[in-house]
Amino acid sequence: MPTLETPNSGTGANLPTTEMRGDASTREKFKDAQTYDVEDSDSEPEADKEASDGAARTESPMIAHLHQMFFDRLDAMQSMVERLPGVAPPIRKSNPDSYADTPFMDEITLIEMPRKFSFPSIKAYDGTTDLDDHVAQYGQRMLAVALPKGSRKATMCKGFSSTLIGPALQWYINLPSRSIASFAVLSNKFVEQFASSRDLEKTSDSLYEIIQHRAEPLRGYIARFNQEKVAIPECSIPTAISAFKRGLLPDGDL
Repeated sequence: MPTLETPNSGTGANLPTTEMRGDASTREKFKDAQTYDVEDSDSEPEADKEASDGAARTESPMIAHLHQMFFDRLDAMQSMVERLPGVAPPIRKSNPDSYADTPFMDEITLIEMPRKFSFPSIKAYDGTTDLDDHVAQYGQRMLAVALPKGSRKATMCKGFSSTLIGPALQWYINLPSRSIASFAVLSNKFVEQFASSRDLEKTSDSLYEIIQHRAEPLRGYIARFNQEKVAIPECSIPTAISAFKRGLLPDGDL
């Protein structure tokens, strides 16, 4: 006679136990598969991150090298421009570590200007007229000013920029820091930069180019001739007399 399976019988109790064990085993396998999938998904971003970091490390030296090449070429171009006579170099950016860049050495920079001192008035120089005349005027005006002996050199240096405008002032602004130790050094650099603006030195023979105009009175011709004559250093008197006579009108008063 077949055995009746009841909830309390041993046979009936074994089937649910086997099914439960099977279900538990299946759940464990499913859980392991999920864990494996999660670990794989977690490892993928890490692999991508490592690849990205490797690419960044590879790019970084290359970018730094390109930047260095760019700035080296830019500095070379600026140096070429600065060597052109009469051409003001481009204004460079100020050093962020300094509130006021100065071309002077410390022995000039650290000396305070005299109180209640104002620089003598002089025509501003823009780089197009005779530079020797400008330096001479500035030097003579400053010599006429009463200054303490200890601050005269520093005052001469610091005041020179107040007489410059336009390209000449831009040249001064771009002087290298701590490159000027005296006014002699400053004036030499100034003359070297604007040498192309210097007036050609005239000689005694230049007076032969002066002639009396047809409607010009004799007094006007004499004044114009003397103005040119005094501008010639060590002018030859015999040459001046000869040039003056040749420049007169043939039918003039003399």
